[in-house]
Amino acid sequence: MAEIRRIDGAGAWFLHERSLIGRSRVCTVCLEDRKVSAEHALVRWNGRAWELQDLSSRNGTFVAGRRVGVGERVSLTAGAALGFGSADGYVFAGVEPPAAFAVPLDGGPQIEAQDGLLALPDSNAPEITVHRSAEHGWSMEQAGRVSEARDGDTVRSASGAWHLHLPGTLMQTDEAQGDEPTIDSIGLRFRVSRDEETVEMIALHRGGVIDLKVRVHHYPLLLLARARLRDAASPADRQGWIEQSDLLRQLHCDGDRLYIDIFRSRRQLADAGVADAARLIERRPGTGLLRIGVASLEIFPLLEN
Repeated sequence: MAEIRRIDGAGAWFLHERSLIGRSRVCTVCLEDRKVSAEHALVRWNGRAWELQDLSSRNGTFVAGRRVGVGERVSLTAGAALGFGSADGYVFAGVEPPAAFAVPLDGGPQIEAQDGLLALPDSNAPEITVHRSAEHGWSMEQAGRVSEARDGDTVRSASGAWHLHLPGTLMQTDEAQGDEPTIDSIGLRFRVSRDEETVEMIALHRGGVIDLKVRVHHYPLLLLARARLRDAASPADRQGWIEQSDLLRQLHCDGDRLYIDIFRSRRQLADAGVADAARLIERRPGTGLLRIGVASLEIFPLLEN
C-alpha cells in the first residue's frame, strides 16, 4: 500500500486517493514542522499513478532534491525522496492504487486491506469485514449482518473501534483482464466423502485449475452449493438464498464460527488470485439471507481407498 514515511522511522502515513499534507489539523498527513505550511502539498491517485502537487508553500516541496514548481504535478516512483519545507526527510513507499484501511481510535497501528478484504481487528479473528459490494460501493459484515460502509465511518466491535478510509474509485485499466479469474468466470467442483467429514474443492477457470485442497471451511460452501443447485430451474437472482439461521442449524455451529469460515474461504480465493473473492458469499441486507455467489457448481463423491 502506498505511503509516505519519515526517513528517520518516526512516522508513516497510508495515502488516501487525495492526501493533503501540511501542519493544519485538517490535513491527512499532518507534519509538526514550522517550515511546513498549513496546507503545503497534495498527493493524489490520478487513476494510473500517484502524483504530488505543491500548493504555493512558503518553503517549497521537493522530489528527489528538486524543488517542485508552484502548482506543478510530479509523478512519484517507489523510493522517491520527498521534502516539505526542506530538501528531504521523507520517502514515498509503494506504488499500489489506493486501498481500504482503518485507523484504530486508540492510536494503534493502521490496518490495511489485503486483496480487497479489510479484516478487523485482524485476519486471525475477524469481527468485522469490509469489502467492495457488487455495486462498487463498500459493504461491511459483522455478526452475520451486512450494511453499507462509507469513507469516514467509525465502526466498533468488542475488540475496539476504527475509523474507515475507503477509496471511492476503482483503478483504471487499459486492457480487460481476460485471464484473471473472477467469481463470475470460475466454477467450483466439490468432492465429498461419504461421511461428509472430508470436502475437497477446486476452482475451474479458462486459465486453468486452482486446487483449493481439503479444508474444513469448505463445508459451509458445500451446503450453500447444494441449496443453489436445488434452485437451478429458478431465475439466477432467486437461486440458492437461505436463512443464515437455517444454515447454522445444518452446521451445528454458532454465527461466530460461520463468520470466520466465510472469511477464510474468501481469503483463500483471494490468495489464489480471484479478483473479487468477497463475492464468494452474497448477502441481502436486512434479511438474514445469504448464498454462494458462484453459479457454476458441481458436486461429486470423493473416491476413497
